[in-house]
Amino acid sequence: MVQVIVEHRIADWEYFANIFKDDGQRRRSLGSKGGRLYRNIDDPENLFVVFEWNDIEGARKFVDGLETHEAMEWATAGIWSRLHIVEGVLEVDA
Repeated sequence: MVQVIVEHRIADWEYFANIFKDDGQRRRSLGSKGGRLYRNIDDPENLFVVFEWNDIEGARKFVDGLETHEAMEWATAGIWSRLHIVEGVLEVDA
C-alpha cells in the first residue's frame, strides 16, 4: 500500500473543507482508497492528510496532476502545500 501525505497551510477551515470534500470523486478516479485528515492541535491552520493508494502510478498521477495543484491552490488560498509519496516499511506495536 502506498500513501500520499499532504501538508496544507490554510486561511479558512470552512472554505478548505468544502473544496476538499468536493475533490473526493476526482481522487477516487485516480485510485485513492480514502484517507484521514489531521489538524495540528497547536496550529489549527496547519493540516496533514494521509491518503491510501493501491499503486504508486495512481499516487504519482494525483501528486503530479495539474488539477491537484489547482485544487490545492484554491483550497489553501495560495498559502502553501507539500506532497510526499511514501510506503510503509516498518510497523511497531507502540
